[in-house]
Amino acid sequence: MKMFRVLLLSSLFLAVLSACSKSDKPGVPSNDKKAKLTFTVSSEFHKVEGDHFEVTVSGADTKGNFIDWMVNGARKTGTNVSVGDDDFNNGKTITIESASDFFGGDVYFGGFEGSVTPFTVTWKIEVNGTTIEQGTQKVVRDMSPTFSKSFQLKLK
Repeated sequence: MKMFRVLLLSSLFLAVLSACSKSDKPGVPSNDKKAKLTFTVSSEFHKVEGDHFEVTVSGADTKGNFIDWMVNGARKTGTNVSVGDDDFNNGKTITIESASDFFGGDVYFGGFEGSVTPFTVTWKIEVNGTTIEQGTQKVVRDMSPTFSKSFQLKLK
């Protein structure tokens, strides 16, 4: 399932890179976006009880180089940056920010409840200081469909 998400994110990311973009110079895509993503998982989230929640984010500049991300102030590098169960265990807030300007990017997040105590996820996704998505979801056992969302990091 994790490999499927990586492939899905990679294909979405390539689609973003090949898309046309508004720019100051005709034919040259804009590379002036910054992102800030904030996720809070309630204290009812317990990895030991089988609860699961994961966030994966990626972004690239106009040359196709992957950018770095700051996760609660610590620099993370790689094609996809992920935070998950260990990071959110017992309820935590995690902020992920682009370390540099990017041209295109994607975020995937989701999870499931493994015991009998539902947990709550709250999120806010901003690009260039503008909120593009925010919400709250109570995650309960045997939710159908399983809680998951994905977004392109772009202004609407």
